[in-house]
Amino acid sequence: MATTYKRVASSKNAVTDGVIGGYAWTSKTLTFGFTKQDIDKNGIDDFAEGDWKDFYREMFADIAACINVTFRETTIANATLKQTLLDTGGGGFSGGPGPTEDTVTTAVGIDPKSVKSAADIIRLGTFSDVWLHEIAHSLGLKHTHDSIAGPTLPGVVDEDDKGTGLLNSSIYSVMGYTYAFWGEDNPFTQARDFGTTLNAQPGSLGAIDIAALQHMYGAKAHNTGNDLYRFSDNVDFNRGYTTLWDTGGNDTIAYTGTSRAKIDLRAATLKAEIGGGGWLSTSETLTGGFTIANGVVIENAKGGPAADILIGNAVGNVLDGGRGADQLHGLAGNDIYVVDNVGDRVSEAASAGTDLVKSSVSFALGANVENLLLTGNLAVNGTGNGLANRLTGNAAANVMSGAAGNDTLDGGQGADSLTGGTGNDTYVVDNKGDKVIEEANAGTDIVRSSISLALAANVENLVLTGSASIGGKGNALSNTITGNAAANTLDGGAGGDLLSGNAGKDQFAFSTALGASNVDHIRDFSAIDDTIVLSSKIFAALTPGTLPAGLFKDLTAAKVDASDRLLYDRDTGVLFYDADGSGAGKAVQFAHLDNKVAITSADFFIV
Repeated sequence: MATTYKRVASSKNAVTDGVIGGYAWTSKTLTFGFTKQDIDKNGIDDFAEGDWKDFYREMFADIAACINVTFRETTIANATLKQTLLDTGGGGFSGGPGPTEDTVTTAVGIDPKSVKSAADIIRLGTFSDVWLHEIAHSLGLKHTHDSIAGPTLPGVVDEDDKGTGLLNSSIYSVMGYTYAFWGEDNPFTQARDFGTTLNAQPGSLGAIDIAALQHMYGAKAHNTGNDLYRFSDNVDFNRGYTTLWDTGGNDTIAYTGTSRAKIDLRAATLKAEIGGGGWLSTSETLTGGFTIANGVVIENAKGGPAADILIGNAVGNVLDGGRGADQLHGLAGNDIYVVDNVGDRVSEAASAGTDLVKSSVSFALGANVENLLLTGNLAVNGTGNGLANRLTGNAAANVMSGAAGNDTLDGGQGADSLTGGTGNDTYVVDNKGDKVIEEANAGTDIVRSSISLALAANVENLVLTGSASIGGKGNALSNTITGNAAANTLDGGAGGDLLSGNAGKDQFAFSTALGASNVDHIRDFSAIDDTIVLSSKIFAALTPGTLPAGLFKDLTAAKVDASDRLLYDRDTGVLFYDADGSGAGKAVQFAHLDNKVAITSADFFIV
């Protein structure tokens, strides 16, 4: 006869080893069956009838979703795992795989004094810890305090010990004899978070049990899509704590009740510490909820209408607390926080990803959060911090302030007020009502504008965006102004500016008093497409219209005569204005064509 059991080696993990009994079944297909007993107590039907079978089938299906085992129902005579029921009170017993067992009997006692109907017992989370406990025995798990079959759970000597990190709780492992510990010694409990003491039972195997059985039998892919896990205040909706085993997709835990809730996306660490068996997702009125098995990644959390606590994990999470004044903790990863209440609080650790707050109310970024997006249609405001922030408005008129750091401020479609603060800031302008505010000596700043724009004081650079034919004008600083692919008019204003038209038929305008500090560089002048436009108020010797040929001289081709007013040295790219030809006035440089392109009088126009 083939051996039905195998010896299980150490998992090399003290927490997991604390519930491994030493043996596992060799077969990956295990059969189960039901005895037929007449225990008609308080209206409870025969054990072999109706809901009782469905209850066991549900438990076996939940376990099979986590481990590489198939459970198949058969007759009691042919079953390896024989299920039976006792009417002698609570408790139960079960054998397990090993040298003396080819089949095992799992028995659970019903206490007729506390169980009034089948409905009291046949749902997970209501007295289900005994059923789960005994079934886990039948698969090879041992008690958390059993030192004979293997090492105990860390910190557990007696069955009442809480264990290191409070791991000896039925929520984390059904193999102990203790319920959850709600107390101030556990920093992540209802007692601390909600000021309420509650008790709870497991609605599934705990994270420690799942890890142990996966070591013994192998893991199985399960729930690989984008899954939604909901819990509510309704006791008919949730009974007990369910440990989530999910191996893929973009998943969400959502609270659909009305009480205060806590959703914690961290998975069990399987270390002898708080969180080693998982972190609790629950509400202040619910004796149940979720924990997350080791290795599982749940990405998103959605709270309810009250003041919730949402905690992320090491990946990029979306944390949406709902309408209440919520606490949102993203931890590592590139997180997104949804804010809709002025009482919402966002907290992030340093160097813990690049994070975004989406807010429908006025919001100031807290420490270590990089980006802010204003949502909705109200005129709300956004404020940055000392990091390099990206602040984006909505369609209304927003007031955006970057504070310190190299910020990007985009007010959105409304007429916005944008203040960069210190740092090298970038402003995105798309409305003629947008206002850019910069202090002197507060960094080197740039405006990216899809409309015609004159730079505000203390802003150095301008880039025209989009595809429209628009213009850009500088200020008293030495500006860099860059056009888009359309026909642009670029005017550096005062100061020594750098002008780049890019594609399109561009005009380079000169409209401020000439001088040694006001010489502009045209980076990409095209004699075919572009035009140099001169103001007759500044270039007084020239009359409006196209420049007559006799007033222009290329110094590399001919000598200067008394009629010449614009002089161009193609060898150097320097362009001069001579107000009186060969008179006493000296020619003044006002531009430099960096590409030293050949030009003629036809490339000039006077306005």
